[in-house]
Amino acid sequence: MNKGWLLAIAIGAAQTSPTFDVAAIKQNKSGENGGRLGGPPTRFTATNIPAMQLVLFSYNVQGFQVEGAPDWLKNDRWDINAKSDKDFPPVNLGSPDPRRDMLRALLVDRMKLKAHIEKKDRPLYQLVSVRPDKSLGPQLKPSTVDCIAVGEAARRGGGAAAVPRTADGSFDCGLSAPPGRISIGTQAMPQIAMMLSSTLQRFVVDRTGITGNYSGTVTYTPETTPGGGGPDVPAPDPNGASLFTALQEQFGLKLESSRGQVDILVIDHIERPTED
Repeated sequence: MNKGWLLAIAIGAAQTSPTFDVAAIKQNKSGENGGRLGGPPTRFTATNIPAMQLVLFSYNVQGFQVEGAPDWLKNDRWDINAKSDKDFPPVNLGSPDPRRDMLRALLVDRMKLKAHIEKKDRPLYQLVSVRPDKSLGPQLKPSTVDCIAVGEAARRGGGAAAVPRTADGSFDCGLSAPPGRISIGTQAMPQIAMMLSSTLQRFVVDRTGITGNYSGTVTYTPETTPGGGGPDVPAPDPNGASLFTALQEQFGLKLESSRGQVDILVIDHIERPTED
């Protein structure tokens, strides 16, 4: 196994990044597909996570924003157990998360990655309002939930029980996108655009001009069945609404094709980490 990763990045000086006090990393060879990121207030844990996902999290980018990644970066899975002497503050999607900088610093110290950001011309979608008065569809409602307070309550011991639910039973103060459904829990339009980017694997830029936070669920028929389907996975309904149609009918939002300059993370060099 190659030793270490050294991260030379074009964004920020690694020497000044906040760091974990203790961190261990090892390859996960369980053969399982699932993985998770998280941890209690003073810890960051990654279990059975592809190395690519660690890079994406540390840079706060999505997979379609990355060029030059070797195959093993997407396939090899790793476990990380890192500790800080301070609590991580609660964060909302889209807000600064100190764990990203700390993970990047860990990559500097333990993994050899050289990468830089380039502006490149790419196809994208613009998220706009269907109606001239910017009124929204029946499935997207204004939300006044205080997600910072919710996060604090959960951290004080309430756990999942302290987090309110959206109308479809999903956790509020977050986003989820299982096949055929996108659930929005107290999020602003830029975060909704971010989730659509992830689902469509193309940049989605918020051009709605709509402020405030919203909750709701849009249901649609995926074009393909994830993972090729199986005996317990129904085939997509050929007569069901596409995501584009469902967004207009249920959320009152529309995706318009466009092009523009976007940030691309270019990986120049990367090696597998040394295990603890």
